[in-house]
Amino acid sequence: MDSAPVNALSAGVRTGLEERLKEALADTSVQGIVVTGAHGAFCAGADISEFASGMAGPPLPMVIAGLEGSTKPVVAAIDGVTLGGGCEVALGCHYRVASNRSVVGLPEVNLGLLPGAGGTQRLPRLIGTEPSIDFMCMGVPAPATKAASLGIFDSVVDGDSAAIVKTAVEFAAEKAGQDFSSRRLNSRTAQAVPAEVIKAKRAQYATHRKGEIAPQSIITCIEAASDRPFDGGMLVEGKEFSKLFMGDQSRALQYMFFAERQCAKVPGLTAKPIPLNAVGIIGAGLMGGGIAMCCAEAGMNVTLLDIDQANLDRGMGVIRKHYARSVSRKSKTQTQVDKYLQLIQPATEYSALSQCDMVVEAVFENMALKKKIFATLDQVCKPGCILASNTSRLDIDEIASATKRPQDVIGCHFFSPANVMRLLENVRGRQTSASTIATAMAFGQKIKKVTCLVGNCNGFIANRVMGVSGSGELLQGGIMPHQVDEASEAYGMRMGPFRMLDLVGLDLFGRERANSGIADPEKIVTDAMYAAKRFGQKSGKGFYQYNEKLQCTRDPDAEALIKATWSKAGVAMKQTKQEEIIDRLYLPVINEGFKCLEEGIASRPSDIDVCCVFGYNWPRYRGGPMQWATAVGLPVVLEKLEAMGQKPSELLKECVKNNWSLRSKAFTKKVEAAW
Repeated sequence: MDSAPVNALSAGVRTGLEERLKEALADTSVQGIVVTGAHGAFCAGADISEFASGMAGPPLPMVIAGLEGSTKPVVAAIDGVTLGGGCEVALGCHYRVASNRSVVGLPEVNLGLLPGAGGTQRLPRLIGTEPSIDFMCMGVPAPATKAASLGIFDSVVDGDSAAIVKTAVEFAAEKAGQDFSSRRLNSRTAQAVPAEVIKAKRAQYATHRKGEIAPQSIITCIEAASDRPFDGGMLVEGKEFSKLFMGDQSRALQYMFFAERQCAKVPGLTAKPIPLNAVGIIGAGLMGGGIAMCCAEAGMNVTLLDIDQANLDRGMGVIRKHYARSVSRKSKTQTQVDKYLQLIQPATEYSALSQCDMVVEAVFENMALKKKIFATLDQVCKPGCILASNTSRLDIDEIASATKRPQDVIGCHFFSPANVMRLLENVRGRQTSASTIATAMAFGQKIKKVTCLVGNCNGFIANRVMGVSGSGELLQGGIMPHQVDEASEAYGMRMGPFRMLDLVGLDLFGRERANSGIADPEKIVTDAMYAAKRFGQKSGKGFYQYNEKLQCTRDPDAEALIKATWSKAGVAMKQTKQEEIIDRLYLPVINEGFKCLEEGIASRPSDIDVCCVFGYNWPRYRGGPMQWATAVGLPVVLEKLEAMGQKPSELLKECVKNNWSLRSKAFTKKVEAAW
């Protein structure tokens, strides 16, 4: 298979496999057949762009059936990635020889699909029912040694692609003339497991992949491999695949696959990034420490600066404790941790940043303080050093005005905890140079973040659009917190808005409102919670009550306080359907997304979706708010917003008026002009 870069199973590759197999079978001098891939990969699976454009050429199941039915032994010579359809091709071969650097997987579940070319039928017949469920439903590729221990690979050897092919040729020659009929997986039956095991696996993946339907379809197919012949199992696989392929979840997950990759591409950007070897971080709190860990793990020299020695010592201690936990959990080795810690050098003097290629300020949200810091950086940092602020909402242009080099200033908005959350919003200012943008984007990729360039406004993209969610309005309108949370979590959010407020701490917002004199604990529920010292998990009580394990239950005292506050505000408790709650929560988010597009804050709708999925854990299988808008229908979104009393975005109204979709040329042209 030779189709750069990873030999995706396009129509041309499938046709080539079919034709070369026919030639090999017809050639009496050929005693055995070896299937391999070029470019350091066996095959990374289907060419999923064909899902949209339409399939041509021989279907992959027929190609694989041809390999499996070969009267001459077929050996897969595997080096590098072997994923999805590539793994299914390997399973259709009679033997599998792999290099020790190979990885193999059936990750279709991550696209809302299942292996549709016999993978759900052949793998259980090879390694067993229960291991196959985990292999497919986890969707995580296995390294060669693990694959061999499962029984997927017959042999794992050292060497490069040429060495693997040589070994496979020798293997095929050895098997020539022998009876290998038992190696045809379609002739086997997977061993049945007790019904309780299947039930437990269904429950496991209903939790692990909450809301996703593909894992349950996969389990249904694997069950079929143990209770009927291969052809019958293939019928089940085909039926389940078609059901998933036509569904909203697979469309959304495939959309997110491309959106995540497109996000890193800045329209019109041709500038090259500067090298990043040394990075400074200002502020040794949780955010600064998390950013420092990200940079050290990417191999950069890190200077962690805090002018308060006690804060610096505390911050370094938190980093060491975090890494100690990683070692105890075996997610990192002590050798790795020692290397990372050596790369992080603490400092209390700004002069320590003089040779940094980039400096990221990560102090608390105070404009005066940030401007003071940037004025100092302007004096001590070398020319061309990127000066970045981790602000979550403040004006990048105002921060840049404290320097004589606004072209070098950019926002780098990490999400907390920075060493865990994958999103990085890079915020361009009016004078931010193309080189600075290119470098900030390269920085995000280097530290393995999903990196998105956004415009400068209050909250940028993720915080801005999610900030208009209707949870507060619902609460003040007579809907109990648990009803809102149940609807939110039924939609697919990992945590409802009020459980999230309890986690973050009601005191953070309540104190600010109280100190500014705008709090009204008589009539505003959140202010009443703060006044009653119900701060959330940290105090053991908030909208819910918490035990010592931080497990939450409804709290009669909290609900009595809410009802009393409603009474003083003239509000009666209401019962509302989940669908209406979801609309009131998240249709305003869609509307704000359209406003971001019309104001040039986002360069494309998919960037908004990426920011919400990776910054706020919006359910990936919904595709983010803009993809959800497409699924609901823009006219329906507009009608519901108007019925709710929301002022619709002018861009949304224009889309409905002109019958534009979010993929139409006219819409794209409009958004590009705003950007």
